[in-house]
Amino acid sequence: MPFVKGACIRAQTPVRCAPAPLHAVVPGSRLAGRVIPARHAGSVDIFLEALQEAARGDVLVVDNGGRLDESCVGDLVVLEAHAAGLGGIVIWGLHRDTSDIRAIGLPVISLGAIPTGPQRLDLRPDGALERATVAKRQKTPSLTFRDHLRGVGGAIEV
Repeated sequence: MPFVKGACIRAQTPVRCAPAPLHAVVPGSRLAGRVIPARHAGSVDIFLEALQEAARGDVLVVDNGGRLDESCVGDLVVLEAHAAGLGGIVIWGLHRDTSDIRAIGLPVISLGAIPTGPQRLDLRPDGALERATVAKRQKTPSLTFRDHLRGVGGAIEV
């Protein structure tokens, strides 16, 4: 990470990292790649559609609004993403099927796990495949890692 940070600073590009509550399903997993956004509305259809536009190494970023009352990604979506050659999945929400996801081996990062999937089917939001929000980026899209550190008193936890 120090090399990436240094390169971003030299290139005057904001350094952006995942928010602290996000954790890898397999500790130590890392991923990087072009973002394929998908905003969840209760069905996995949106993820399958996003995968059709994905290229090898892309990262599916799932926006489930940070919900902690349902999981939105399970082993079947992870299997599809793995088969499509994705570099991994980031979920602003929860996943399920942890042991199966670990066995698949695709890096998955989420807020945690719960066995209960969605029990809703909302209307698909406009732009559901155009952007996904992780943490407070929607309120502050220009938020940089440096700004975040200033907001939390400069603490970095490794």
